[in-house]
Amino acid sequence: MKKNYFLKSIMIMLLSLLLSCDNTTADPINQNNVNPATGSNGSTGSTGSNGSNGSTITGPRILHKIMAGSDVNEEYVTTAGVLEKAIIKEASGPNSYLVGYVTYTSGKVSKVKFIHEVNGAPANTLWYEFNITYDGGGKINSSVCYTGMGTSTAFNQTIEYAYTYDGAGKMTKIVEKRKLTNNVYSHFTNYDFINSGNNITKVSLVQGTTSNSGVPDMSSTMSSSYDFSYDTKTNPYTTLPKAYFVVHSLIHPFYFGNLSANNVSSFSINYPSPAPTVPGGYTYMYDSQNYPVSDQTQTTKYIYKAL
Repeated sequence: MKKNYFLKSIMIMLLSLLLSCDNTTADPINQNNVNPATGSNGSTGSTGSNGSNGSTITGPRILHKIMAGSDVNEEYVTTAGVLEKAIIKEASGPNSYLVGYVTYTSGKVSKVKFIHEVNGAPANTLWYEFNITYDGGGKINSSVCYTGMGTSTAFNQTIEYAYTYDGAGKMTKIVEKRKLTNNVYSHFTNYDFINSGNNITKVSLVQGTTSNSGVPDMSSTMSSSYDFSYDTKTNPYTTLPKAYFVVHSLIHPFYFGNLSANNVSSFSINYPSPAPTVPGGYTYMYDSQNYPVSDQTQTTKYIYKAL
């Protein structure tokens, strides 16, 4: 009886940890819930010739904004093709955003700090600062995330990440270990990836507690997963830095789909029982260069800048 109570307590704690990695941003934030169920992902089209959605760009491009009606759901601030800041609309209010500020060293993303902002000012919620290092081949081999609250510069948790790749250079695993301010480890998450071609089709998460030295306790863990299917067209995120999306996805695993070459057409988020599975999907209209310019209802717009 005591063991069952202990395991139940651990599962409740881990579920709270899973669902509170970022408790102010919708997951997925850019889901279009008004797409018609009968829309065809293979349709092509354009939403005008004024260039406001990128339909007149015939060469290389970079994603600038994703609009939902008159609202900006995502904005990528770039200069000469270099990402400086990403602004992601949150579900908690009309002027609430998760803002990622990007720093470079020797031309590579070396730091991304995510801050929740309301009306342009930092909110009294968690911030995340990721520091990224690379191996000799240019792949991320480790990152460290510091978290804190509001405008405080003090951090209350350190999160360490180690990355594994296959022989083709595709990411296959990320191991996360959380450490409290007293340098005692407390929790781990294993992210395992299944790749099909240049697309990530599944991300499986196993979460649990660790010993004080960081050894995972596999006797009481909790599992969840994200499954993705894709179209055959060009993902608009491909010219933005992948390192940014890797660390953003460590806050919101749904964004791992943005690392793929094609566009997510359907997905399934499988939370631990008894939480229900969350299915969903997207439909697209494309321009002549095979970039998405809108959803089938033309409610969601993809706006680009020429490179």
